[in-house]
Amino acid sequence: MTFKGINNQTVELKITSYQFPEITDGDWDSNWLNIYLKVNSTVGNWQTVYPALTTWDVKRLINWFDNLSNNIQLEATYISFVEPNISFELMDSFDSKKKTIRIQFNLEFRPKSAKDDRECFFDFIADNNELKCIVVDLKKELEIYPERKC
Repeated sequence: MTFKGINNQTVELKITSYQFPEITDGDWDSNWLNIYLKVNSTVGNWQTVYPALTTWDVKRLINWFDNLSNNIQLEATYISFVEPNISFELMDSFDSKKKTIRIQFNLEFRPKSAKDDRECFFDFIADNNELKCIVVDLKKELEIYPERKC
């Protein structure tokens, strides 16, 4: 899926595989996902693949965007994960007609040229219909790599 920002900036995020496809026992290792990230933005252009999210993380992200798309107040306006490579933050009110969301890049999801003390982020604006499309796209991504249970 692709997040579209102002000035033709884009962030492509997709699941490429399980990190450990041979482990299917339903434990943590069997649910880690390799995430492809390609960024074209004012902070730089880069791409990487890293096991940054679990199936459970993606489900949490789907629920977070689903709540936003339905103007449901979030438990937290900021969502991060076990591996702190990427996070999402609602920058305005949950019931705004258009919502500004910040994607923050850290550790392995930062460009190699990034200075350690400089924030690296991407903002995009979406209305509820666009947020619903994000939910659908994330669900399609996760369908291919469902949660592995015991």
